[in-house]
Parts: sequence; C-alpha cells; structure tokens
Amino acid sequence: MIKKVLSTATLLLFIVSASAVAQIKIGYMNTQEVLNQLPEREQVQKELNAFIQQKQSELTQKATDYQNEVAEYQSNQASMSAQQIEKREQELTEMQASLQEFDQSIRLQVQQKRDQLLEPILTRVDAAIATIAESENLDFVINKSTNSGEEVIFYASDNQLDITQPVINRLTSSTTNN
Repeated sequence: MIKKVLSTATLLLFIVSASAVAQIKIGYMNTQEVLNQLPEREQVQKELNAFIQQKQSELTQKATDYQNEVAEYQSNQASMSAQQIEKREQELTEMQASLQEFDQSIRLQVQQKRDQLLEPILTRVDAAIATIAESENLDFVINKSTNSGEEVIFYASDNQLDITQPVINRLTSSTTNN
C-alpha cells in the first residue's frame, strides 16, 4: 500500500514537473556575431590596439634597458670584485623581477581597458536582449557560443527561437537613430 502511494505520488510529481518544464520558453543567440556586427566595435578595437601598442612600447623600453644593463655587467664582470659582482647580480635580479611585475601589470591594465571600453556596448546588448526576450515571452536566453567560438548549444529543435538577428537589428537601428 505504501509503495502504491509513493509510486502514485512520484508519478504525479513527475507529471507536474514535466508540464512545468514544457511551459518554459528558451531562446538563444550568438553573442560574438552580435558584437561583430556593431559599428562601434571597430572604434573600441582601435582604441584598445592603440593602448596595447603604447603599453608594449613601454615594456619594450624597459626590456631593452634591462638587456643593456645585463650586457654592461657581462662586459665588466672580469674587472669587478666578488662583492661588486654579487651586488650587481642582485640589482639585475631585482630589475628582472620588476620587469616581470610590469609585464603582469600591463596585462591587467589591458584587461581593465578592454572591460571599460566594452561596458557601454555590453549594457546596450543586455538591454536589447531583455527587450526582445520580453517581447517573445522568453523565460531564458542562452548564449550559443563561448568567447572562443566554441558552441555551447549542441542541439536546438527547429521550434527554438534564435534572437541573434533581432538583437543585431535592434542595436544597429538604435545606433542610426541616436
């Protein structure tokens, strides 16, 4: 009797869960395609490339200075005392560590600059997604691919809603209207 009640309860719970899942409406889009279609993306890329080039130039100058110091040390090493050699090697080790820290700092600055430049675009994309999702009565919108281009959705039935083009249309029409 208890097994029968539990089986009936489990079946009822399964039916209720299945009907709730059947009512969920999911759309998907390709974020990378949307970003590639936006005209302001080129300006962001130009600004970011200029920033990267400036930082690489700074890094190259520091690396050149370090290499010159190493070359000078190597050429003068024979005429230096053991104490001078030890002191100079310590200075060069500190310079190398400083150079590595500067390299990591530049990487962080580039990431922060990228985030800063993309923030207004991503805010607009999010708003467009929300507007289209609401107009299509979607419960969820899933990104079709990762930033590296790998597909996240391996299968979507024909009745799933791809909102990539409507998002692009909304963003490009709002750009021309502004």
